[in-house]
Amino acid sequence: MLKWVALVSLIWFLYHIREIYPPFVVGGIFAYLLLPLVRYVHREVKIPMGAAVLVIYVSIGASLFGLAWFFGPMIAEQLTNLFTQRQELALNLVNSVSQSFWKIDDVPGAAQDLIKHLENNFQTPQELMHIGGLFSKSMLGILVCVVSSIYLIIDSHRVGQFFLRFLPPEQRPIVTTITQQTHVMLSRYVHGQLLLITIMSVVAWVFLHFVFKLKYALVIAIASGFLEIIPVLGPIIATSIATIVGVAQNGMDVALGIIVCYTLARWIEDYVIIPRIIGHAVELHPLVVIFAVLCGEVTAGALGMLIAIPVAASIKLIVDFLYPPLDSAPHKPVGLPEENIDDSTTVPIIAPDDRDKA
Repeated sequence: MLKWVALVSLIWFLYHIREIYPPFVVGGIFAYLLLPLVRYVHREVKIPMGAAVLVIYVSIGASLFGLAWFFGPMIAEQLTNLFTQRQELALNLVNSVSQSFWKIDDVPGAAQDLIKHLENNFQTPQELMHIGGLFSKSMLGILVCVVSSIYLIIDSHRVGQFFLRFLPPEQRPIVTTITQQTHVMLSRYVHGQLLLITIMSVVAWVFLHFVFKLKYALVIAIASGFLEIIPVLGPIIATSIATIVGVAQNGMDVALGIIVCYTLARWIEDYVIIPRIIGHAVELHPLVVIFAVLCGEVTAGALGMLIAIPVAASIKLIVDFLYPPLDSAPHKPVGLPEENIDDSTTVPIIAPDDRDKA
């Protein structure tokens, strides 16, 4: 009885501090992505794990600094121009709609109303009087993210042993097996998403900059790439943003072209890149995907939408393992690739006893 009371109290406590989770969740994702690379450097270069972590993080920091040095001024300029010219863009957009679809008597007034509506929803710098507090909170979140990812990489085995000790000894092999298979699926999913973000950003920038001559092509392309990780809604939002900005700059003539380009890029991803290069690491019914995304948004906002699909896929894998479908072999999860699981694909938190030592 005491254990159940303690468990309920723990769940209640964790629910009420849920606002502090995002930096730790993002840190866990970084640790999950970087652990194989850290172990590779540790084995091949024969340096302690701590030194391998330092090498990897310094390399990533230098790469990010280089990208910011090269692309930062261009992105900052486009964002500044996009904000300062919002009145002109809104006026051009409303004017194009008025000429192509229905007559709007007061075009300047409609454009002003549109700007006010957008500012009320997204907030402008004039409304962000607490910008200093937001900046400091963001910096703290980034610091927590980096520190937590470092500790999760170095102490990955200890974390796994900590959770395993709460399970009966006879259940630990089953949990380890399920976790290893979940790791294979999630690893393919995460790396596939990173590849899709890169591909979509590059493709969107190419046709927005060179074909449609948009002034803010780089910013829109980067946003389009990152919106790819939001299932269903992300591509729709990306296409809408590019179309609206295109219409505001060049009129209604470019709207259909932008929609067609985004649609073709999405089709190529779905039917060429994903099946042949990435593979369908996550096999979920479309209705399950939509339901999971909506549940994630209600539960944890934008972060919930991002992790909804991996969480739903992990739950499906566990259910398929414990209750195999009638047309599959016992304890053979549906949708997983036929591949051997070795130390390189072992889940970080439940690593074998021959752990890497710093």
